[in-house]
Formats: sequence, structure tokens, C-alpha cells
Amino acid sequence: MRILLVDDEVMALHILENAVKAVSSGDQIIAVTSAEDAYKVAESRKIDVAFLDVDMPKESGLSLAESLKELWPRINIIMVTSHPQYALDALQLFVSGYIVKPYTKEAVQNALMNLRNPVQKPRDGLYVQCFGNFEVFYHGEPIRFKRSQAKEIFAYLVDLYGATATNAELRAMLWGDEAEDSDKQRNYLTQLIRELRLTLEGIGCEAVFQQSRNAYGIKVSEIACDYYEALENDLQGLKNFRGEYMKQYEWAEDRVGYLSDKLESVKRM
Repeated sequence: MRILLVDDEVMALHILENAVKAVSSGDQIIAVTSAEDAYKVAESRKIDVAFLDVDMPKESGLSLAESLKELWPRINIIMVTSHPQYALDALQLFVSGYIVKPYTKEAVQNALMNLRNPVQKPRDGLYVQCFGNFEVFYHGEPIRFKRSQAKEIFAYLVDLYGATATNAELRAMLWGDEAEDSDKQRNYLTQLIRELRLTLEGIGCEAVFQQSRNAYGIKVSEIACDYYEALENDLQGLKNFRGEYMKQYEWAEDRVGYLSDKLESVKRM
């Protein structure tokens, strides 16, 4: 589990860090003194739990909490403050916990034992998350794509669950009404496909991406994926669906209703 601690008061941060270490042996703990540094950390790696001081200069812990939840929808936010009156604001953000300073080992332990979103052990190999934001991990670390559109192509192919997409279909997905059979768009799509292939080759997962003439697809057996687990009627896989699917992509919205119906159907069995 990776835990982020944020408090602009150095002494308070040191006390919080010691309390977390005392009750959370073996976890990775990252301590920073500003919302800006916290966001940079969260951009570069997945954060499971974040202890955020509410009252910080420049950007409050409440504002930072919203930003972190945009990056990682299932992050557990634990707000910490000397001012109990902020509790209602924190609860409206659906935070996992709320601690009033001064920090105590008991309060920290209780917060970590009652996380809103249970932390799953990082999976080995390539893991694709479709529920919430679309993200790709290799041995628990997020894969960064040079261009967001290369990542979107991968998301679209994952959504197809082994079916293939043509160049024309990918152009329509990426550019909608502005898609055209022009040299400019064909060449740019070729660059995106090449970047996607190189990204997967860079982590030794080139077998995942399949290409045959004018068609592209994903070898389903080569990846672990929450969406695929749900398709296989795995109850736990379906329970991981919380009403959001690849939420950064408009073309993925239709899948939400299908998954919601599937979850209700399995519950009735």
C-alpha cells in the first residue's frame, strides 16, 4: 500500500509520519509539505491512501482531495485538521476518514482499518483498470503514454474485448465528426499506433497488441482487467464496478448501463 502524507507544518508532518509508520509496517510512505508537491507525486504513481491537512496555504486539503480523486477515483482520503468545523465539508467529498489534531497512533490505526475503498494488492504483470478512469499498470506501477490519444486507442481496443477495429473506425473514435480519410489523419494515426506498440514493447508486453493489415486488436489472454472479470460473471469483479467506466472517454458511456444491468442480474442469482 502506498500512503501519501501532506501537511505544511514540518513538525506536525513528522509526528503524523511516525504514527503511520508505527501502525503500517511494510507500506510505502511519502511525506510532502505542499499540495503542489502532493499532486506531482500522485501524477507519477498510484496512491492508495492520502492523509491531507485541511488548512494549508495556496491550496487547501479539501481542494487537493478533489484533484487527487480525479487522478485516482478509488483513493482513500483521510482529512486531518485542528478545526473540527471542517468535518462536514470533508464528509461531502466522501472521504474515507477524518482525524482531529494532535495525531495519535490509535486514531491513525482506526482510519487505516476502516478505509472506504479496500486496497487491493498490486497485480503482477499487465493490469488494465476500466472502472473509474481508464488506467494501465505494470507490476502495480502506472504506464505513461507519450500521447493521450495512443492511450485512448488502447482503451478502445480493450473495450472491444478481442474484436478488431479498422483504421477508419479508430479515426472515427478519435476525431468524431472531424474524421476524414486524409493523408494527415492517416499518418498521425500511424504514429499513434507505433507509439502504442513501442510503449507495450518497452515493458515486454508486445504480445498484447495484435495487428493484421488494416485491423487492430487486443489479445485478451495476455492481460488482467477488471472489465473482463466482470464480463465473466465474476461476482467480485462486478462488485468493483461503482457506476463509472472509462469515464474520461465519451464513447464509453454506453457501457455503464450494460454493466449496471449485469451487476443487478448477478445479485439476483
